[in-house]
Amino acid sequence: MIDFIEALKTNLQLNKKFREAEKNGFHPVDKATYKKYNAFRPNGAKPIFCYLPFNSLTFSFGGKVFVCGYNREIELGRYPVNSIDEIWNGKPAKRLREHLYNNDLDFGCQHCKYFFDKGKFSNLRPLVFDKYYDNTDASFPTVFEFELSNECNLECQMCQGEVSSSIRKNREKLPPIPMVYDDTFVEQLAKYIPHLKEAKFYGGEPFLIPIYYKIWDKVKQLNPNLELFLITNGMHWNNKIEKLVTELNFDLAVSIDAYDKEKLERIRKNVVQEKLLDNIRRFSEICNKKGKHLSLSFTIQKDNWDQLPLIINLCNEVNAYIYVSYLERPIRFALTDCTKEELIEIRDYMNTFSFPIFTQKERHNKNCFEDFKNYLNTYIENSEEKKYYEYRFDNDKLFEKTENMDAIAPSSMPLVNPLTHEEWTTFVDNYYEREASLKAILPKEIFYQKVKSVIQDFAEDEQAHIRGTMTGVGFDQILESIKHFPEEELRRLSRLQLNAYNKTKSVEQL
Repeated sequence: MIDFIEALKTNLQLNKKFREAEKNGFHPVDKATYKKYNAFRPNGAKPIFCYLPFNSLTFSFGGKVFVCGYNREIELGRYPVNSIDEIWNGKPAKRLREHLYNNDLDFGCQHCKYFFDKGKFSNLRPLVFDKYYDNTDASFPTVFEFELSNECNLECQMCQGEVSSSIRKNREKLPPIPMVYDDTFVEQLAKYIPHLKEAKFYGGEPFLIPIYYKIWDKVKQLNPNLELFLITNGMHWNNKIEKLVTELNFDLAVSIDAYDKEKLERIRKNVVQEKLLDNIRRFSEICNKKGKHLSLSFTIQKDNWDQLPLIINLCNEVNAYIYVSYLERPIRFALTDCTKEELIEIRDYMNTFSFPIFTQKERHNKNCFEDFKNYLNTYIENSEEKKYYEYRFDNDKLFEKTENMDAIAPSSMPLVNPLTHEEWTTFVDNYYEREASLKAILPKEIFYQKVKSVIQDFAEDEQAHIRGTMTGVGFDQILESIKHFPEEELRRLSRLQLNAYNKTKSVEQL
């Protein structure tokens, strides 16, 4: 619902707000683009770009806690080293709120800045939180997001071991990510659950994660009408799951990255198309009976762009919304890696389709389709348009002027096991053998040579931790960093990560 008074006040005071932000040393987003963004917002114009820091916590793998799943530069804390209270009220969280209050996205929010600068607003996470715009006092969060385990039975081609235990075991040959969330964590949640308005569950595969069932039991006790959201790979259905989604207040999303059987089962390894489609219809039936929403989540990439119209047709058939995400990493799968001629071919193909707009969901699905074509036009019309991987921020700027360096320094430091040189070599060789296209991005010999040059002056135990850290952030991100960053910058970042590790380790030993 649009708050017309708030929208009017925002438009009248916007120039003043931007001037004050710049005066106070912040770097707000482009004001002209912000006005277009405000005009796009379904809930009307708002003075702040994003309300997530005032309303949300994301509990992630290995105990790391962020404000959302896209800003992983700024770690707000880590369970069990920090309690939920300490994380929510800590200095990193307060500083992130300060930056967003001033519409400054330089504090780890490069993902949203990338799409904002492109005028690509429809899939920006902040829009989902506009309804909580009046809750900026940060007394209690209104939304918790959980990605507590990477337990997953799929090995999707574009995924990595951090979010899939099967990939971590079979493809990356790495040990499991330690599970740090426990019954004490569930008990800490009890203080917050009565105040929540939404809770969202991701994976891995949520239906395979035991602690989620304990949290759902807690929700039944303390806030049974809580709005819940869960995204599943759709390969699981049994009486327990049917009872759960029937009794609790779930909106559901099912990931499906192709309709054609061959493409679907190749992209999402271990999926069975027939079983997935059957389960989508089961979830649809429950959602329709309860008046809840079903979404089909489609990640668009080089291998599946032609499937988008088919998935929209499926959405319209099962009364579902489509959610289109844009794969930007690994780069070799991204549409932005296509030539201009290839992008024109994709756009021309899309222009051959039309879709009904009789219902609200059909209109939404058609709008997402049109939005995709506009995204293509951005790169067709401007060959110099910056790519996603170019949206990097100087880490020094992330930490300057902070009074709480110790609290923020562990940012983005994965919880990892040190790796020997032999284990590291096996990890890298497996990727290069499996993905022949990596050689064109950066030959393996050059990759090894640059890594060796970067870490050779560190002690052996430090080298082992650096190698372990690199495996914790995903090989494709490693490859991009090694290719684009100068050696001196990589050494500086390695030292920063080692310092963060040592500080975290010292705290844990107290």
